[in-house]
Amino acid sequence: MNKNILNDLLNTQGPISEKDLNAYLDGSAPADVRHHVENSMLDNPLYAEAVEGYQEMGLSTIPELESFSDFKKKLPALDKGAKIIRLTPVQKLLRVAAVAAGLLLAVFAYNAFQPPSPDSLYADFYSHYKNDISLLRRGDADSLNKDFKEALGYYATGKFTESMPGFEKALVAEPQNDAVHFFTGMACMEMDQYGQAVEHLNIVKNNSGTYASKAYWYTILATLKAGDVETAKAMLNDYIEKVGYKKQDAKKLLEQL
Repeated sequence: MNKNILNDLLNTQGPISEKDLNAYLDGSAPADVRHHVENSMLDNPLYAEAVEGYQEMGLSTIPELESFSDFKKKLPALDKGAKIIRLTPVQKLLRVAAVAAGLLLAVFAYNAFQPPSPDSLYADFYSHYKNDISLLRRGDADSLNKDFKEALGYYATGKFTESMPGFEKALVAEPQNDAVHFFTGMACMEMDQYGQAVEHLNIVKNNSGTYASKAYWYTILATLKAGDVETAKAMLNDYIEKVGYKKQDAKKLLEQL
């Protein structure tokens, strides 16, 4: 290390000894030593990072090195003119800090290149489907099965558990009603019952009614949430080719899988 830089690092209130550094790291330093080390860390950010590097690696002392003469005996013969550089305590700290920083960068890079999880993608692309069947307008409301109408009322106010008995009764009375199956499936999704949601939504998506394309989209999301990524990909490819509802979202989702 450049001698001037090293002097700058140690120029807070006099040099910091290895003994003081060890005492600070293991928590045994008296108040004046601790104050001196902490002032040095404030004055020199690089020095502070070195100390933090030791602490993050769980080290409470600077590892003790064998004597230089003993170490030198273990080295192979050196060419004439080669130099052996002794590391000062601060240089050792800086080397450890550099290794710790490299490890942190490696972890960050690994996480940055991991594909998003099915759960995070589901959270990004799922949106609650609001009730679009009028419960007030004459004609529309009068034509609804009374249990279905009651269930839709609960669904519209976010009471999904309370809506289920009405949906189930309506399904018994009108088992071919796509709207009943669709909203039953959507209520199941809101209650995290994805397997049941897929059962109802599959019935709707395989027909050509008003809710078919919407049911297909939510079936894909339920399949993804259940962790079946490959099936979700295949469904998305099919969906993009022939369906208009949420088509752009479907393309974005496929790109991230």
